[in-house]
Amino acid sequence: MLGLLFAISAVACFESSYADAVSITTVTAQNGVVFAYNRWWDPTWVNRVEFRCEYTISPAPATPPTITWLRGVFADQEVIYKWSSSGEVYVHPEYTGRVSVESRTRPTLVLFNETVWANRFWCRVTNEEQPGEFGMDEESSIFWFQTGSDWPKSLSHVSLDKTPVHADAGGTVQLNCTGGPTGRLATIFWVKGPSCTQGGSCDSYETVIHKSSGYGETETVTVSPNFAGRVSLATRHPFSDITPTLTITNIRPSDAGRYWCSTNYADIYSSSLGPWNRGAQSVVILVNDPGTEPTCAGKPDGMYQHPADCAQFYTCSGGLSYGTNNCPAGLVFNQELQLCDWANNVICL
Repeated sequence: MLGLLFAISAVACFESSYADAVSITTVTAQNGVVFAYNRWWDPTWVNRVEFRCEYTISPAPATPPTITWLRGVFADQEVIYKWSSSGEVYVHPEYTGRVSVESRTRPTLVLFNETVWANRFWCRVTNEEQPGEFGMDEESSIFWFQTGSDWPKSLSHVSLDKTPVHADAGGTVQLNCTGGPTGRLATIFWVKGPSCTQGGSCDSYETVIHKSSGYGETETVTVSPNFAGRVSLATRHPFSDITPTLTITNIRPSDAGRYWCSTNYADIYSSSLGPWNRGAQSVVILVNDPGTEPTCAGKPDGMYQHPADCAQFYTCSGGLSYGTNNCPAGLVFNQELQLCDWANNVICL
C-alpha cells in the first residue's frame, strides 16, 4: 500500500517562482477530534463545526500563501476548499454553500451539515514563492459525527517539535516523534517531501522508513535505499515496543528537507476509522556542510551557482547553507535569474 501512496522522487522543483531566500512554512491545526453532536430533537440545533488552523512563514513571502483544506488520508487527500494566492477560490461541488474560510491569516475551516460519520480534514498552507519541502506544511483533525453513545477509541496521534533542526554533514539527527500507537500493533512510517517534478507537481514523497503492524503477521521494517544503514526507529523493549522516534546518522547535504512522522493502529483496533486514523506532522532538517559545500558566511540570502559544478546550486539564508541541488539534465544554474537555464544562456562562474 505504501508504494501506492508514496512515490520516491529525486527530482527537485526548479521554477522561477523561487524566492531569494528559503522560507519555511509551519502549520498548527487543532489536534484531536472535532465532534458534531446530532441533536435531532432540538429545533434550534445547527450542524456547524470549526477546524482551527494557524501558521507561520519565515521569512514571510511578498505574496499571500495558498490555503487549502483537504479530506482523507495523508498524501492521498481530496481538496474540498482552496483559496489561491491570487485570490481565486475553489469549492468542491459536494461542499457548495456549506464551507468557508473567513481569514487567510487564521484559516479556520467552518463546515455546515457534515454528516459523514468520520473523516480527517487537513489544513495545508503553501508559500508559492518557495514550492516543495520548505514551502508547504499541513496538519489534520479527525471529524466525528456522534449519533448516540458511540465514541472513537484507540485513536492514533503524533506530536513533533516543529522547530527546524540544524545539522552538520556527517553528524546525527534524532527526530522525537511522540504519541501513539507504538509497539507491535503500530504501523509507523517516516516520509520525506513533498518534492516536485519537472511538470510542476509538488506532491511526491519518499518513504524513509516503514514499520508494518505486527498484529497477526510478521513485523517488517523497510528502508529507502537513500537511507540504507543510516536510519532507525527507537526501541524501548527488545521484543515489542518500537516507538516513532527517528534517528538519522551520517547526515548528507541531500538529507535537508521536511520529514513527516505518521502512525496508526492495526485496522482491527482503529474503531472502524481505518486509514482516517492515520495522522501526520512534519519537521524540517537544515544541513550545514562546511567541509564540502561553499560557505554562506557573509553572503546575502539567495541561491548561488556551485563553484565545482555549475549544473548545481546551493541556497543561503541567514548565513546558513540549505544544501546543494542539481538542475535537471541539460540545464545549468543561472545565478542572475535564480533559476536553471539552458547552458548557452549561462556563464559558469
